[in-house]
Amino acid sequence: MNRALQIWLEHPWRLRFLALGLAVLMTVVGALLWRGPLHQLDERTGSAVWSWGAGAQERRVVVVDVDEKSIQALGPWPWPRERTALLLKRLDQAGVSLKLLDILFDSPRPGDDPLRRALASPIPTVTGELFALDGKEHYQTGVLAGALPGACPQASLPAEGYLAPAAGLLSATALAGHITPILDPDGAVRQVPGLLCYQGKSYLSLPLAGAWAALQDASVPHLEPGKKLTDPAWWLTLGDWRMPLDAQGRYRVSYQVPRSGWVSVSAVDVLEGKVPGALLRGVWALVGATAFGAGDVVPTPQGGAVGGVEVHAQTLAALLDDRTPYTPRLASLWPWSAGLLISLGLLGVLAKTRRSVGLGLPFAGGASLALLYGIHGVLLLSWHWWLDWTIPALYTVLATLWLSGFELVRVRFERERLYHHLSSYLPAAVAREVACQGPSAQVQALCREATVLFVDLRNFSAYCEGRPPEETATLLHLFYTTATRVVEGFGGVVEQMVGDGLMAVWNGSEPCIDHGRQGLAAARDLWDALGAQLPHLSSQRMPPLDVGMGMESGTVLIGSFGPAQRRVHTVLGETVSVAAALQAMTGELAYPILLGPQLVALAQPKEVQALGQFLLPGLARPRVLHALPVVMDPRHLRLVYEAEDRQQATA
Repeated sequence: MNRALQIWLEHPWRLRFLALGLAVLMTVVGALLWRGPLHQLDERTGSAVWSWGAGAQERRVVVVDVDEKSIQALGPWPWPRERTALLLKRLDQAGVSLKLLDILFDSPRPGDDPLRRALASPIPTVTGELFALDGKEHYQTGVLAGALPGACPQASLPAEGYLAPAAGLLSATALAGHITPILDPDGAVRQVPGLLCYQGKSYLSLPLAGAWAALQDASVPHLEPGKKLTDPAWWLTLGDWRMPLDAQGRYRVSYQVPRSGWVSVSAVDVLEGKVPGALLRGVWALVGATAFGAGDVVPTPQGGAVGGVEVHAQTLAALLDDRTPYTPRLASLWPWSAGLLISLGLLGVLAKTRRSVGLGLPFAGGASLALLYGIHGVLLLSWHWWLDWTIPALYTVLATLWLSGFELVRVRFERERLYHHLSSYLPAAVAREVACQGPSAQVQALCREATVLFVDLRNFSAYCEGRPPEETATLLHLFYTTATRVVEGFGGVVEQMVGDGLMAVWNGSEPCIDHGRQGLAAARDLWDALGAQLPHLSSQRMPPLDVGMGMESGTVLIGSFGPAQRRVHTVLGETVSVAAALQAMTGELAYPILLGPQLVALAQPKEVQALGQFLLPGLARPRVLHALPVVMDPRHLRLVYEAEDRQQATA
């Protein structure tokens, strides 16, 4: 593995901060590339919050609806001007305090005189006018009314054309408000220009113009920029009411009042005097057409298509309750603050759930998304703040994915490293099996036909006497390393290393086809290798270091034994006992490598020396033993009895 990558994997916090950095980078890039789709996703999902606070009932604003019932009773829309004038007269007689007309009177028609007189009623009446915002329409129909004093403020949208009431229909002091919507790509109306600028004059929207008319004083609406971080970009003040506007003079429509919460009366009932007087007395009457074919139907975040009059009604209700949603000036800090909190949460989950990253992180990411959406909803309904939640949500998804990916890689690296460490203490096949299974208290073993080799570094205890531990440890390390290299080179596996001896098996944990001959070849090579590496002894008072080997073939039981909390891997069987006993007799018989009868029968080596029958220690029946001839170096490896003979001769 690349060293730099290994360093990163060994320092998990570096890796985690790298993952978070990549998530931040990708979030910034995604916010720039997918600004439109993310904005629409935020609008669609965020607007669903209005259903949480649904249940309010609005009685101050009453919708006078030219609905299907009215069309069926009185004829198609638009009605004759005389009938509209009569409708306004009936509203005056019912005692309404304000009339807002979501209706265009853009061309002269018969009956304008009665309508003109109705519009000039002492009760404030605000008519509608429509502007073109897309720059494609430059029509100029009718005469604009309701312009605010002074030049266009900074917080206003430019308009290109208009449809206004017909000339002579309104008095010079009459008020009008525009009914120009801003349609999102999905067709829904979520924002409306509070102020529109046309030829140096600014015009209020119909609800704002109606609120201004309801003041009935000489005060003029005025704009002032937000000063606190919690303020919107602009405040439009209308007497005691304030409307938050964004930098372009738009306000967001609150849809907190459900459709069932509005008082809506049919226009035909008003004309026929069937509406109770108490229902209309002192209210603001909003007149509009919702009948099929009226041409004033728009989708809203509440779902389905409704008349545009409902958009104005929602605006008026929010203005009266001071709950118009807006984006505060601190909105630019929100994604970073939310991202920081999400990062701390994900890192905390990683610190607590190291062993269940695969479940903990995705769950934490999902919970973070739900928390973000919940915060968005609470701030919208309680504080009337509209904060974009999709950018933090995108960061949450990316951070979760990057952290999960990096953690899985790191865990995989740790497990592989643990497996490598485990395989250095156990045979590789056994290590793989242990790594893939849970602890068990059952016997897990297999019977195999195998060849077993016991190797012992004899006289090692005497050699260690009076020597520093570091020197003896180095010798033992050299012995283990050399023996393992030779055994594995001939297809065997070192199953156990105990003290100054070891046990190797061919065709045990790992398959080996010609295990008998492979074991014999390994024994010869091991003798030669150790003879060249073990230290020479010059003292004749100390027995020389010696190597003894015993080998036998037969059936063995190889596996794991013991309780679940403390398992041991070993090899059992008569073959193992015979090989161990043969190794113990090498010193007594003065042959360094002794072979059992089954191994000789299996491998049929050409150069072996029959030694006769012997009763091995701990066994009940005698066996024919054989010795494997090896080259003896008198300067180095010498049997104990050979050394004693030399000492006696010298004496």
